[in-house]
Amino acid sequence: NALTTVEGDLLKLDEQLSKDAKLGEIFSSPLLNKAAKEKLIDSLGKKSEITTNFFKTLLENNRMAETRGVIAAYKSLMEAHRGIVSVVVTSANALNSKDLKQVKDNLTKGGLIKDFKEVNVVNKINPSILGGMVVEFGDYTIDMSVASRLAKIEKLLTDSISFEKTLTDLIQGLRANKRNETEYIQQSLSEIQREVQQSDMSQKSVAIDKLGYLHMLGYDMNWASFNVVEVMASPRFGEKRTGYLAAGQSFHQETDVLMLTTNLIHKDLASANAMEVSVALDGLAQVATRDLAQDLLGDTLAVVGHPRPYIRKQALVCACRLVTRYTEGLHELVPLLKERLDDPDPAVVASAVSVVCELAHANPHHYLSLVSKLYRLLTSSKNNWMLIKIVKLFAWLTPIEPRLAKKLHGPLSQLVSTTAARSLLYECIHMAVVGGIIDVQLPVSDSTGREVDFAELCTQKLELFYESPDHNLRYVGLVMLAQLQAHRPELVAAHYHTVLRCLDDPDVSIRMRVIEVISGMPTCKTLVPTVKHLMPQLVLSNTVALQPDRIATTTADVDLDELQSLPLTDAAGTSLVSVHGSMVLARGVGISNATGNPKYQLAAAEAIVAM
Repeated sequence: NALTTVEGDLLKLDEQLSKDAKLGEIFSSPLLNKAAKEKLIDSLGKKSEITTNFFKTLLENNRMAETRGVIAAYKSLMEAHRGIVSVVVTSANALNSKDLKQVKDNLTKGGLIKDFKEVNVVNKINPSILGGMVVEFGDYTIDMSVASRLAKIEKLLTDSISFEKTLTDLIQGLRANKRNETEYIQQSLSEIQREVQQSDMSQKSVAIDKLGYLHMLGYDMNWASFNVVEVMASPRFGEKRTGYLAAGQSFHQETDVLMLTTNLIHKDLASANAMEVSVALDGLAQVATRDLAQDLLGDTLAVVGHPRPYIRKQALVCACRLVTRYTEGLHELVPLLKERLDDPDPAVVASAVSVVCELAHANPHHYLSLVSKLYRLLTSSKNNWMLIKIVKLFAWLTPIEPRLAKKLHGPLSQLVSTTAARSLLYECIHMAVVGGIIDVQLPVSDSTGREVDFAELCTQKLELFYESPDHNLRYVGLVMLAQLQAHRPELVAAHYHTVLRCLDDPDVSIRMRVIEVISGMPTCKTLVPTVKHLMPQLVLSNTVALQPDRIATTTADVDLDELQSLPLTDAAGTSLVSVHGSMVLARGVGISNATGNPKYQLAAAEAIVAM
């Protein structure tokens, strides 16, 4: 049949190659072109059409140098086809026929070789094994040589006297060697370099653990990148975790060995062990390059539906990191995010919202399809932190979809009226301002039950911020008041006296925000008290003599010409306000109510001039 025919052709060619060594050199020579090699093959005797076509294929793919290997592989396949197995017995000295027969009988009677009609035993000589034998058949190797036994004994002796240090020993040694810490660390690094070359994965893992600790102290560990990948590939979870932690700690976008981790991470993401999946997701999120993201995004998205909730959470966060590297994969992630917004586990839903919030900041248009589910969460969730993120999302989505303003008016006004969480209240007011919801003409109820405009309700709630003793709350309250002032200045003006009191705050950043607000609300009634409040803060010298008796203190209308010509002078008679309205700041020792911040003084002066 065809198999036997091809075998005969190959055996004849093998015999010719064995007799003529130059023939093999010609086959592998790059100097001889394909046409000449084809003529040479034809001249070696008549062959079947299958054999001829096969050699033409080798020739076309520049694989003629592999001819002897191809023939040997075909012979092995034919032996297996006929039920014949070849056993190679390597010994230090030649074995007699009795010894070879005993090896054959032990293999067949011991059940190591089954379902074969015939066993061929071949003896090879290798003096380096010292004694004993090495038996090889199929994919099996039985090493009973003296050399391998001596190697095992040597390893046991070496391991027993090495006394390698653990991470705990390293830390204790650092504390005990404060005076010669650098010398101790260099000695430890030398030991680690030897340990990572050992074949024992447990010892290599401990070495990487110590190296990671030294890396946190500022010592480079990039030279051990390949050893880190080796530990990542360990079948033991503790060692694998050490490898992934070290990779996340030391790998960067230009690390050469990152390309070697693709299949490793792919395998771990598909593992039945949830802990291995978890550590792979964590590591991938930290070391992902564009190429890794492109290759492994599909595997990561497949884990988004994992039975374990904490794996689903990690997969969403990891996928978020990957699509920031490989933006073309975003269209694959968005439908899965939509599904996870209905996840039965609240923590997974919160993670999905966080991922959407992170990605939508760059381009919110991609997430308009999620509006219905986000609206449902806004009206049903009791998780304030998730509500904050949802409100932020709607603040980005409303400007590109104005119809959302009317839809969100009710839920948002309800949150503003009822929530006790200041962080959520701030985000709601911010969203109402930037999203134009305060312009929707629908009444809402304030804390007394009175129907008011939504913008007025927001203004009332902002008092909780800028009247708070907490400086951070006062600052953000004034920032938001300035934003609201751009839309509804008349509402902000009603809180003039409360805002003005904030000018006495010792925090200059708060006073800067107050100046920003009050400079936008000057009237004939408020101008004089505002200037009176600001002027003392511009005085830097105790020689400056203000004349407050000349400044009107009533709420009657003020003659602005008179105010401009008001003789505010220092002791030498130099006017602090020029006829052109510019402010002259005196130099000298600051008095108690003056701020020492020139930037603030300039802002206050500019505010007075502008008003």
